[in-house]
Amino acid sequence: MRRFAVVLAVALAAGCGGAATGRGETASPSLTAAPSATGASATVTPAGTVSATAIAATIVPIVPGTTPTPAPPTATPTPTPSPAPGGLTQAQLKYRLVDRFGRLLFCDPDFYPVARADEQAQADQRFPEIQKDAPTFSAILAHLGIVPAATYTAEQRLAVYRDWKMLNALRLDPVGAVFHFVAIFSGSTSASPSPQSSRVDGTIDQRGTITVASQTPSGPPPCPICLAIGTLIATPNGDVAVEKLAVGDLVWTRDEDGLRVAARLTAVGSTPVPATHEVVRLALADGRLVYVSPGHPTADGRRVGELVAGDRYDEATVTSVGRVRYDGGATFDILPAGATGLYWANGVLLGSTLH
Repeated sequence: MRRFAVVLAVALAAGCGGAATGRGETASPSLTAAPSATGASATVTPAGTVSATAIAATIVPIVPGTTPTPAPPTATPTPTPSPAPGGLTQAQLKYRLVDRFGRLLFCDPDFYPVARADEQAQADQRFPEIQKDAPTFSAILAHLGIVPAATYTAEQRLAVYRDWKMLNALRLDPVGAVFHFVAIFSGSTSASPSPQSSRVDGTIDQRGTITVASQTPSGPPPCPICLAIGTLIATPNGDVAVEKLAVGDLVWTRDEDGLRVAARLTAVGSTPVPATHEVVRLALADGRLVYVSPGHPTADGRRVGELVAGDRYDEATVTSVGRVRYDGGATFDILPAGATGLYWANGVLLGSTLH
């Protein structure tokens, strides 16, 4: 059973984006300060004495009051690369960053945009897969203070699963002999229990030496609820890819009287997304097709992820609403001036997350 220490209310700063390629079955992310776990001894039969974990979670729900529904499993991560001679594994390097800067703040696929399944059930389902990645599993057990055993308690499986999700969300990109990272960390560590989260840009080498290029105070990251990269936005000068637009550009919008009028953009936004992110492939009977995050608002006050085949939307029938894997790196959104904030994306009328 999950034990949550603190539940925070956060005003979401909406920014969006990313390209959809391939199919996926993961849940959509939620903004989560990754929970920590500390060790306490307990006896388990037949495995003998192991360290049980007392879990303190900080969950930041984006869509409160929703009813959890069953979710497919999260995506399988790339196997952990072997370290260089005398070096650390990817998981160990990531823990070096966590130990220095605090727990990673990330969009948790089990909670965003709505809670879709019981986290313990997800942990139990994914645990055998996590165990197969021996370097990562070993690093997680060591960091949580759990003694390797033949079996593990439900509480331990949940703690391992939570750290596994956090490690998957923390990207290390190889640049020469080092790994580059940009991430938002909680700022709270055993050495410095500061509540101030920060955005850190830096590198870490194979032996765990960290070099910080910049570290600035930051709020939690906005979770992606926006458009895929390359989505075409209708403008008086023709269709323009969403990532090419800037504040002040003219686009078509719909005013309060339902008329199509030109308006300048008052805001644009983009949000980095993990490789496990999904978008909805929304197809209409008249041939229009758009890839958009499940939590994106429709023109009539719903969410794209709530639409089902057979629904009427934007003067057409919805033929399919399927989720596909998304590896575009970021999602995007725009906000036209005016009372509605509506715009056309690939010919489909949508609302704005920036409104």
